[in-house]
Amino acid sequence: MLMLYASVTLFVLAATAGATILITWLNKKNAPKAVVYSHGLLAVSGLLVLLYYAFTHPAAYPKLSIGLFIITALAGIYMFITSRPDQVKPVRIAGLHALLAVSSLITLLVYVFS
Repeated sequence: MLMLYASVTLFVLAATAGATILITWLNKKNAPKAVVYSHGLLAVSGLLVLLYYAFTHPAAYPKLSIGLFIITALAGIYMFITSRPDQVKPVRIAGLHALLAVSSLITLLVYVFS
């Protein structure tokens, strides 16, 4: 269970950084690079811990949550690769990314606390 709590903590921290990025973009500004990189590193760390848990507990692990987090990560990677400071920010994709992330986190929380 400790790994699941660690994963939840990392995802909550990533969500905080992600919300900061989205709010900055909605204000038509560039997000600080440190926040962008921290968001990605925290989210990837949370996913890796969750995947490790899945591999070490093959009988019971949060399959739906992992699937949603992988889709969320792909959207994040797409934005990271295609966004440039001098371009219009992909706010719609960022909104979809945020909705997927929140859904993923909720499914993980339901798994952990039920």
